[in-house]
Amino acid sequence: MPFQRLANANLVIRPFEAGDADEFVRAAHESIETVGSWMSWCTPSFNREQVLAWFASCDQDRAAGRAFDIGIFCAATVQLLGGAGINQLSPHHRYGNIGYWVRQSRQGCGIARQAVVQLRDFGFQQLGLFRLEIVMGVGNTASEAVAIAAGATFECRARNRIFLHGQPIDSHIYALVPSG
Repeated sequence: MPFQRLANANLVIRPFEAGDADEFVRAAHESIETVGSWMSWCTPSFNREQVLAWFASCDQDRAAGRAFDIGIFCAATVQLLGGAGINQLSPHHRYGNIGYWVRQSRQGCGIARQAVVQLRDFGFQQLGLFRLEIVMGVGNTASEAVAIAAGATFECRARNRIFLHGQPIDSHIYALVPSG
């Protein structure tokens, strides 16, 4: 399934390009306190070479239909706001995982919720999925608020579901399913 872009009045969600690498690093470094608490890659040592390698991996996964990890950009200014994606796809059972992060200076503006809604629609309408999970570490109240605001339903607390900063941690699992 080729992926070009998703957009609404506020956001453009598109594949990352090499020209986004430096801004990605800046966004990550600004967000160590918040994003870094929940995503192991977001550290002070995170650098351009790692970003470019990850962009290349995203391109390969998207071309193969294995994952759709992409950037979130402001529609008006084209500033990189964060990243989101549908990954961990199970073609046989037709489900996947939605993940997201927003740079610290733009958190609390509804960006992640809007991205989740666009990805949900893409997953159900274009990929033909029947279920999308949002999995976050217990205590990640910001991510939990996004899941709820996007219409996801809490299903369970899963023990040792996420490996974060060298430790297994419990997570909350929310799910989206097509309505009707």
